[in-house]
Amino acid sequence: MKKKLLRKIITLISILTISASLVACGKPKPVERPKDPKQTVEDKGMTKKIAKEKIVSGSKVYIKDNMIIATMVIKKEAKKEEITKVANQYAQELKKQYKNLQEEYKGMKINVQAVQSGKNVANILIDK
Repeated sequence: MKKKLLRKIITLISILTISASLVACGKPKPVERPKDPKQTVEDKGMTKKIAKEKIVSGSKVYIKDNMIIATMVIKKEAKKEEITKVANQYAQELKKQYKNLQEEYKGMKINVQAVQSGKNVANILIDK
């Protein structure tokens, strides 16, 4: 009798632990600022999120020095209004996501750049 009860409790605890870990893994977390100022750290979660936009053919989000940088390569057929909207959207999203870094490290800036056909079509700088 005790063995069955113990087995059920262990099974329940295992299921709850696995469920909690899966929920925590599903949410992308902002990366930490690199200790070495010459080092670059990529935010792979945000890079993938931006790359899913229909007007974006490639992207990269990373932290270097006192700057959080998002670069987007925009498809040829995208219109200026769409590009500006997406660039502003991610600038604000990065500002929210990295609020802790901007408060902890004064002077941390966010720069979102969009390039289309080799030309810079959007350049948004958020300076705290």
